[in-house]
Amino acid sequence: MSELIAAEKIEDGLWRLVDPMGFMAHLVVGSRRAALVDTMLGIGDVRAVAESLAGGLPVIVALTHRHPDHVGGAYRFDEVMMSAEEDGHWEEAERHAAEHRADGMGDNALLATAPWAFDEGSRPRVTHVAEGDELDLGGLTLRCVSLPGHTVGSVGYLCPELGVLLSGDAVTPIMCLCFEESLPVSAWKETLTKMEGLPFERFYTGHHRNAFTKADLPSFRAAADFAEKDRGFAWNHAAVADWDGTCHLCPCSTSDVDSPDFRAVITRGLPEPLSRGTRRRAR
Repeated sequence: MSELIAAEKIEDGLWRLVDPMGFMAHLVVGSRRAALVDTMLGIGDVRAVAESLAGGLPVIVALTHRHPDHVGGAYRFDEVMMSAEEDGHWEEAERHAAEHRADGMGDNALLATAPWAFDEGSRPRVTHVAEGDELDLGGLTLRCVSLPGHTVGSVGYLCPELGVLLSGDAVTPIMCLCFEESLPVSAWKETLTKMEGLPFERFYTGHHRNAFTKADLPSFRAAADFAEKDRGFAWNHAAVADWDGTCHLCPCSTSDVDSPDFRAVITRGLPEPLSRGTRRRAR
């Protein structure tokens, strides 16, 4: 049932894959082999889709981080690559993926009966990658870049020939730094500074169809600055029970949470209760 996964060509050598939940992966196709960056939640057969788009070339899998909406389809492959810090959390991914899928199914009969990699496949072997490691695809290169913040071991994959960085969840309009494996806002700001110096023209995330550019980075930095001084309010993930934190709604040009121009940062832990005196002054 590969029709469950939509594929769209972004540019020569680069495809975007989208699963029924709206999660995204990217396929980079060189002259000798292809690389699938992330694998979505595992609904449908991402391997069949990637191999078809690659035109018979071998497909390798490179994961940006451990979360279920990025590693689910990895269960259809024998081997994947990810950073050492992100390896070893497969049981956690399986548990959270099941919550994601149950929340998305609702009355959707298609999702209820769709093949799921977590049920049909098994945990892949893992090869560790680190900053500076390169994958030669033939005419195109992917270079591993450490982008910590969202998780401690998050990485992106830079393709200098295309001027593209595939960044996973390293920088997103709703920036989640709320997990046990997340780093503080100050560490994320260091990643933003690092990205300013990387040789790319645009970057693609795992949750947005549009390309972001370096011209967008100052707005993310402004969001980080705001989050460091804002009290925020309690937030809970709609699908995964134990994902919560403090949400900081940053001043921006839109209130549409699906807009690429929206900015929010979710940090670890719940906000401290207001004191009685603070509540009186707020009335």
